[in-house]
Amino acid sequence: MKKTIHLLALGVLLNTVMYAQSVEDGVKAYYNGNYASAVSILEKSADKPEAAYWLAQSYFEDGKYQLANAAITKALGANANDPYLLAAKGQMQLFEKKAAEAKQSFDAAIAAAGKDEEDKAKVFNAVGHGITRAYNNIDKVGDINFAVAKLTEAKNLVMAMKEKKRDPLLVADIFTNLADATLKANPGEGSPAFVFYQEAIAADPTFAKAEYRKAMIFKSQNNAELYLQTLEKAIAANPANVSALEKLYDYYIFTAQDAAKAKPYGDKIVALLPPSPNNEYFKAVGLYQTKNYTEAINIGKNIISQAGEKTKPETYKLVAYSLIGNKDTAAAIPFVEDYFKNQAEENLVPKDYLLKATAYSTTPGKEADVVKTLMDAAVADTTVAGKVDILEQGAKMFAGKGALAGDLYAKILEIKPADRLTINDFFNAGYTGYYKSGQYEKAWKVFDAARTKFPKWNYGYMLAYGSSSVFDSTNAQNIMVPDGEKYIAYLQSPDDTSAVTPKRGEIFKTALALAIFYINKQKDTPNGLKFLQIAYNNADDPTAKEQVAGYIKAMGGTPGVAKSGATTDSTSTTAPAASDSTKKLRPLIPRKLRLPIRPRMLRQQAQKNK
Repeated sequence: MKKTIHLLALGVLLNTVMYAQSVEDGVKAYYNGNYASAVSILEKSADKPEAAYWLAQSYFEDGKYQLANAAITKALGANANDPYLLAAKGQMQLFEKKAAEAKQSFDAAIAAAGKDEEDKAKVFNAVGHGITRAYNNIDKVGDINFAVAKLTEAKNLVMAMKEKKRDPLLVADIFTNLADATLKANPGEGSPAFVFYQEAIAADPTFAKAEYRKAMIFKSQNNAELYLQTLEKAIAANPANVSALEKLYDYYIFTAQDAAKAKPYGDKIVALLPPSPNNEYFKAVGLYQTKNYTEAINIGKNIISQAGEKTKPETYKLVAYSLIGNKDTAAAIPFVEDYFKNQAEENLVPKDYLLKATAYSTTPGKEADVVKTLMDAAVADTTVAGKVDILEQGAKMFAGKGALAGDLYAKILEIKPADRLTINDFFNAGYTGYYKSGQYEKAWKVFDAARTKFPKWNYGYMLAYGSSSVFDSTNAQNIMVPDGEKYIAYLQSPDDTSAVTPKRGEIFKTALALAIFYINKQKDTPNGLKFLQIAYNNADDPTAKEQVAGYIKAMGGTPGVAKSGATTDSTSTTAPAASDSTKKLRPLIPRKLRLPIRPRMLRQQAQKNK
């Protein structure tokens, strides 16, 4: 009997050790970005809270939200107050855009934390991590500043402990999560996060995840040299880091297009992953690179068929790109949509949004979706140059297709620093985007800002007036007349460097249009005469000059001589009574005179101003 008891005790001990090793190995695989291995290890012990938590995290990173939710829900059924599972539940709720419910789960996790300082630090770390991984700068669901605060508390708690009692892995993880949260709270400001990543590496030199995350800062800065160097450092710290290997593989296969350099990284990745249909992805990528799109599509679809809900998200993207390469863009839409459904939001990059926009751009009725996708892509990119490039690419998609190009070009005016805005930026938004598509009021807003920003740019004045003369032709908004007067004043000033004939011609047309407005609409003879005199003095065509002279004489004026008493106050709402001669002249003067815009001349001027 005594021997049997000893054997039972030994069995319990062995099971405990095996369980601890399996969870530890699963966690190690998770930290190395080897989520497939982590899942295969942790799902065997998913009835244990710790294993269920890390299993859910592995699913989250691979975009498998339903599987993560199932693992959390099942484990909570038996461990309703486990703080880590509650933190994971809150994270899931943020992915589902349920911010209020998520806050309750995070608060419950914090309340369930033990009194031990290390236990508290672990729970605060889990809460901060959950918010940070679910938060993105597009939807902005969750309180990223709360995440920073909790992670800072976690850091302070562990750093207050005696050094020999600190768990290096926990310290490294807290600093890394704090760096991630800081970056999301302050997009584009990488310096504070960089310091935290360095602290993480100092705490645990084998913690390759920190080096990997640091590399992402350099990628966002388009610093390819430091990006690659830091990824290599991550692999040096831990050769099993799949995340770093995948980024190096992607860089050499897609950016550098050097299959020979990419192959060793691909081989290492396959060697580290468990057997799976997903491993065929690397073969499909090679076929895509050699433009064998049809075979790449076939392999990709086969992976999806075999792997099902565990399909590597990048496979959907690869099939979509291959279909676009095969000139079958519409067929790529369902694969793009599946990619966005299955990829973790944290892992989406600006080019993914451009892929989505490209797929939708060929489908009538999807224009609003395309613009929103492009706007999301611009938000996702953390650099101004990247945002501008995305918006410009999007605007070119809509060239000649209405005002959507104008909206995208106008967004550039919003995001570019004021000191970096150029004449071309205003020209693209105002003329190429809005004016050509008949959106004159939107065009006017752009050119009104342009003539303030660039007071010596003649087209700012001309196109502002050209726009308002259409949408405010009756001067109901008191825009058209002041615009015409500003344009004439500019043309008469030393700032205008136009050739004499075009300048005189523009003054003639604009002054005659204002004269028509004052005489026909306002019944304002003095101002009508004033602008007729300006038109007369700038008329190069003898016939036109003679006709204008006739108008001036019929109204009691003398051609070439300004009549006293004329006013330039265009805001006056009380006009003098029209004379009999004015009434007789009204039919002789055309009711409308549009400013002719010459596209070729404008394009040449825009090119000159680059």
